[in-house]
Amino acid sequence: RGGHSPNCKGAIGLIDEQAEVRKIYNELAPMLQAVGHTVVDCNSNASNVSSELSDGTNKANSAGCDIYVTLHMNAAGAASAGGTEVWLYDASNQTMNTIASNICQNFANKGFANRGVKYSSGYHDLNASNMPGMIVETLFCTGTDDVARYRSLGTKGIAELIAKAIDSRASAGSGQGNNQNTGDWEGEETMQCMFTVEGKGCVYWYHDDKITAL
Repeated sequence: RGGHSPNCKGAIGLIDEQAEVRKIYNELAPMLQAVGHTVVDCNSNASNVSSELSDGTNKANSAGCDIYVTLHMNAAGAASAGGTEVWLYDASNQTMNTIASNICQNFANKGFANRGVKYSSGYHDLNASNMPGMIVETLFCTGTDDVARYRSLGTKGIAELIAKAIDSRASAGSGQGNNQNTGDWEGEETMQCMFTVEGKGCVYWYHDDKITAL
């Protein structure tokens, strides 16, 4: 889900959270689709927070999604506050922890503070989805340094940091078409991917030479 509804704005700092996060989503979706993933549009045009949250999880649940990812930006009173964090329901799902940690590290590699993986059962996006969910707080829309990095990387660059954490084959180039072998991931020591097995009722995650069921 690409953040808040345009009719129910999120934070507005140096940049507009809702507008910018939707741009990131629009770059991220084709990157994942290009390497074989189905991306379900769980965005909402609701005019209040409760409805937009319910719209998102209802769409994900109806579609039978494997994971539910919602994108956001943080905000704070101090312009010095910044960094990336990812929220999960709890620490029990190894796959989600790996993806979340990878997101934080990918952003850290570009200079964002690594605020780490955090846990809460109190967020609707995490407790109302039938599948494992995560809330990605990409950066602080009020943070001087974060916004400068965001403007330097662009929406496509930010989207790629998230996409590669989900599937290392994804890249900014992969979103330009259906060519799954972009050459960008060839030769890497580690490959991460999700796949299904015919006749089995779950999705599997391959990472670091290990396969786990979601």
